[in-house]
Amino acid sequence: MKGKIFMYAFIFALLLMVFQYVNSKNIFESYQEKMTKHIEREQTLKDSIAHLNKELEKYKSKPQ
Repeated sequence: MKGKIFMYAFIFALLLMVFQYVNSKNIFESYQEKMTKHIEREQTLKDSIAHLNKELEKYKSKPQ
C-alpha cells in the first residue's frame, strides 16, 4: 500500500512538471511573438519619423 502511494505521488509530480514545462514554453513563445511584432512596429514608426523629418527639412529650407 505504501509503495502504491509513493508511485502515485511520483506520477503526479511528473505530470505536474510536464504541465509546467509545456505551459512555460507556450508563454515564452507567445512573448517572443509579441516582442517580434513590437520590434517591427517600432522600426516602422522610426522609418515614418525619419521620412517626416526629411519632408520637414525640405519645407524649412525653401526660401519664402
